[in-house]
Amino acid sequence: MNINKDQELVCGINTVKEIISIRPNSVEKLLLQDNKKSRRIELVSSLANSNRIEIILKKDIFFEETFNGLNHQGVAIVCNKRLEENENFLDKLLKKKNILILILDHLTDPHNVGACLRSAAAAGADALIVPKNRSCHLTPAVRKISSGGSELLPFIVVTNINRTIEKISNSGVKIIGAAAETGKNYCEIDMRGSLALIIGSEDKGLKRLTSEKCDSIASIKMPGKIESLNASVTAGIMLFEYVRQNNHPKI
Repeated sequence: MNINKDQELVCGINTVKEIISIRPNSVEKLLLQDNKKSRRIELVSSLANSNRIEIILKKDIFFEETFNGLNHQGVAIVCNKRLEENENFLDKLLKKKNILILILDHLTDPHNVGACLRSAAAAGADALIVPKNRSCHLTPAVRKISSGGSELLPFIVVTNINRTIEKISNSGVKIIGAAAETGKNYCEIDMRGSLALIIGSEDKGLKRLTSEKCDSIASIKMPGKIESLNASVTAGIMLFEYVRQNNHPKI
């Protein structure tokens, strides 16, 4: 299938439903696996019809080859690429009160980034920040794995992550980094008010310079034999500890 440079293919029932619901004008076509039927697929089809989006039936082989390794669920769309935000958006965000920001310090796995997006959106975060280089951005795989979270949360790409952390800190936002076994128990850290939570990379964790810019380093104590958690699991636990402490009104 031919798509232009400003478009992309995105699959998965939840993600497709969110994109059509939130940005119907960005969707050109809904693609359905022609032998796959379910109530959820019917609801997506109805949503597409109500927004006058063309529906095309495709063979199994198209979905298998196009979305190899992804749980496409027999549903996809051709849509405009989701625009990433920049430092200008962050400047506006920092003028608000009681904000929650998730910062991913050079995560490269789309599954981790997508899962972090989903958790951050569920926790009512205001934005997710990643560095421009050596980091996974807002790819179709990330959007699929986020199950619609990518459509609800601003995704900010910055040139220099440490300079960005300094800017956030100077605006009065508390900075907390997550690190396995080296920090204070996350439940004992005050997360009330505006907060930026930093999750380190899959292989090296928080970088030294990044750690030095944190007000606190938090860890999740592990009573079992596993030494550390997946980055996205860590993010989810920390984000909802923030929600618990702040009695967040968004949930």
